[in-house]
Amino acid sequence: MAGGTLASRLTGLLRVLVLAWVLGFTPLADAYNLANTVPNMLFDLVLGGVASATFIPVFVERLALDGERRAWKSISSVVSAASLILALATALTWLAAPWIITAFTSMHHVSVSGVALAHQRDVAASLLRWFAPQVFFYGLISLATALLNVRHRFGAPAWTPVANNVVCIAVLVWFHLVDPTPTLATLSGSHELLWLGLGTTLGVAVQFLLLVPSLMGANLSRLSLRLDLADPALRAVARLGSWTLLVVVANQVSLFVVLAFAFGTGVPGAVSAYTYGWSFMQMPYAVVVVSVLSALTPQLASLATAGDAKGLSSRLRFGMRQSLVIIVPSTLVLLIVSQPLVAILLHRLHGEHTLAAGTVLAMLAAGLPGFTIFQICVRGLQASQRARQVFYLYAFENAATILIALVIGRHSLGGLCASVSLAYSAAAVLALFTLSRYDLHVSQAIWSVHVRRSLVASLAAVLAIALTYATSTATEGAGLLVRFGLSLLAGGVVYLASVALGARRLARRAPKGDRLRRY
Repeated sequence: MAGGTLASRLTGLLRVLVLAWVLGFTPLADAYNLANTVPNMLFDLVLGGVASATFIPVFVERLALDGERRAWKSISSVVSAASLILALATALTWLAAPWIITAFTSMHHVSVSGVALAHQRDVAASLLRWFAPQVFFYGLISLATALLNVRHRFGAPAWTPVANNVVCIAVLVWFHLVDPTPTLATLSGSHELLWLGLGTTLGVAVQFLLLVPSLMGANLSRLSLRLDLADPALRAVARLGSWTLLVVVANQVSLFVVLAFAFGTGVPGAVSAYTYGWSFMQMPYAVVVVSVLSALTPQLASLATAGDAKGLSSRLRFGMRQSLVIIVPSTLVLLIVSQPLVAILLHRLHGEHTLAAGTVLAMLAAGLPGFTIFQICVRGLQASQRARQVFYLYAFENAATILIALVIGRHSLGGLCASVSLAYSAAAVLALFTLSRYDLHVSQAIWSVHVRRSLVASLAAVLAIALTYATSTATEGAGLLVRFGLSLLAGGVVYLASVALGARRLARRAPKGDRLRRY
């Protein structure tokens, strides 16, 4: 799973690089990224959050209580109802595309002319209409992933996003060859814009189609088209999903405010800078934490169904420890190297000025540990089907994001991203307290010996990175690349040496019999 997720994220990173190479940090890039973000938001709004929070726990519960035959009738009702909702949401997205884009761009900066804003809105609305089917396909992918996870099949959902990224990269390269210098005015209403939109959506469709062979081999023959509104599984999803839907609404309101404020700062390519910075920040989380949680979720649901609070706490602590061991060094490294990293990957080796995407990445990376702890705690509550408590936590986090953004982030991209990190960090503390109220004690994992050793090694590594980076003044071209590479190499060597030294000290402190058993 981690291998598939890593491949998916690396190709996703390449997709971001190609997108930045083709569209840059321009109004056209903002139009594309804004339009491509909306289907994800709407999918989360109509199904995504509900699916991730309720489908696997409810499916596992039905299979445990009802047996295969009755359980699959219930599961079929849930899948059929979800597919119908997705189809309706896709149609509404297509119809409402112009009004959706207008809402996002309502806080435009005064320096943007009316004609330029009209072109940007027109291109973004056209792209959103071609992106609208993504809502349906993302939903099918979510349903397929839940069904496969219930059957303990995790590989295909982890690997298929690679195909999506490859298709999108090919479309972007084709677009660049056809129109090397695109502008909003020349693209509005053109065939190239149509194919850019359809090609991006094709990637999501291919991702779903590649899941079909795994679905056919996962013993899902009892799945059928069946809609029974009185089915207990559908009622359970509706009961739990009502709270989850409120969570998603809160999340999307917060994201809308962040993107609207980013657009309103007047920073060229601000929406794209936030999108790219968020993608880079999510890399370590997606590769490590998502893989760990995907594997643990069926176990967490089973333990919660059995009422085993002790076992559930143990599994959550394991997930927390495994995640933070990687997240801690990732956070510190991203804080140090955000500017040169963005200069090399997104600005074609030009880092002589402070880059907006680098600022975004550094500010968001500061909140990565809090974000990770918060998500793991939420997964524990979701496995226990405590949807109301999950809503309260998300309501707090999103309200904090908006309030802090109003104070420090309304006119500053760095302040805007800092508000997101501060809100997640505060919400993580509240989430740990909430878990403890239900005898789920996981906070010990945050300061476990493994995490402490990783923190010490990480501090030594970032010090080595900073000192090595300071030995040169190169800010562009090959000089910047060599400066960056040598810094990372020094940090990596120091990190591995620190970890090895810590392991040796731990082995020496252990009783002699324990040391012999290690071998």
